[in-house]
Amino acid sequence: MDASLSTLTNCEKLSLSTNCIEKITNLNGLKNLKILSLGRNNIKALTGLESVGDTLEELWISYNLIEKLKGIQCMKNLKVLYMSNNLVKEWGEFVRLADLPCLVDLVFVGNPLEEKHSAEANWFNEAAKRLPNLKKLDGTPVIKQEEDEGDGES
Repeated sequence: MDASLSTLTNCEKLSLSTNCIEKITNLNGLKNLKILSLGRNNIKALTGLESVGDTLEELWISYNLIEKLKGIQCMKNLKVLYMSNNLVKEWGEFVRLADLPCLVDLVFVGNPLEEKHSAEANWFNEAAKRLPNLKKLDGTPVIKQEEDEGDGES
């Protein structure tokens, strides 16, 4: 990622999909960035996002080579994370997403973890249980049982 990116101080949405990018770098000048699209690259790690951690609301990073979610915890305002078709295979990595207080929409389909557990038909419930603030998982609304039982409408 080119150093001249840091001159885009007013940029709110940056799309760098399909570029053979291997590392997330040079985002430090992007003080207003809300949406970052990095799908279809060769990114292996989520490091390099620290400088946009306070402003970024959406990260689109599907079709990459991400196996570990270390570094994601700096994304304090992230609401939407599209990271389908990556290489995450362990619940231990997945639960790092619980450190994102604003995350409400997650697309995780096509990761080895999701593929393994959807074959056993318990992916959706297990994932939703581990991320209690989630409102949408893989495009499907997450409906919490407790909310339904206590609203008096039936």
